[in-house]
Amino acid sequence: MNNKLKGELTVKIKIFGLLLASSLVLAACGNEEEEANEDTTETEGGPVTDEETTEDDQETSTDYGGTDNDAATEENTEDGNEDSSDESDEETSADPSGSSDSNSNTSEEAESTETEGTSNDKSDSSSSSETGSETIALEDISLTADDAISLAEEEAEGNIHEISFENEGNGWVYKINLNNGSEESEVIVDHDTEETVDVRTEQEDDDDQNDVVDYGSLNEAYDAIDEAIADLGGGEVREWSLSMDDGVAEYDIDLIYESQKYEYTIDAESLEILNSERDD
Repeated sequence: MNNKLKGELTVKIKIFGLLLASSLVLAACGNEEEEANEDTTETEGGPVTDEETTEDDQETSTDYGGTDNDAATEENTEDGNEDSSDESDEETSADPSGSSDSNSNTSEEAESTETEGTSNDKSDSSSSSETGSETIALEDISLTADDAISLAEEEAEGNIHEISFENEGNGWVYKINLNNGSEESEVIVDHDTEETVDVRTEQEDDDDQNDVVDYGSLNEAYDAIDEAIADLGGGEVREWSLSMDDGVAEYDIDLIYESQKYEYTIDAESLEILNSERDD
């Protein structure tokens, strides 16, 4: 009896020990699984690395066709550029002179335009110069008639019969006619150089005193011209002369005003305007 109980007790103890051992084994396994799960959770919840981000971006781009499409687009672009280049090369090869001809034509047109412009400028300048040589402003007359007479009397003797101021083409000059009873001299004095440039003499035995101009007793030419310009309202001198007409000393003055020619006759003693008209 006692032996039987001891045997049963021993079996129960062994079974209990096995159960306990099994429980311990199971518990240990459960702890390892929990630790593994915790490690996995920490790994998934941790910071995302650049490699993971790159991989995710690549996957996302691939999923939505981004990377593949971009690659395809770049390939198409390169192909398109190559095609355009090929077409351009083919066109250039087909007509190699096209570009140079265009540039040449443009250059020739520019040169033609510049040439025409230069010609027009020269023409305008020449026209202006010719117009300017036809007239002179009153204030630009620096050599007075009085001084010109003094220079002329150094070259010839006689009474003054006429004085004139005009442009002979080479410049402005005074012409003073002197008569001594046996010959008549025309002395030409250059306005700019204030020198006598020519003396022309011819035989003349008539020294009519009624034709003698006593310039010293008359109003100066400057004053007579100024009177005519004031009456006209403007203008420049084309020419003027002083001579006797039926015993009266008269200035005949030609002015240019607004492209029109005007003629004035002024009494040299009184500066009265005897006549004025537009020369058509």
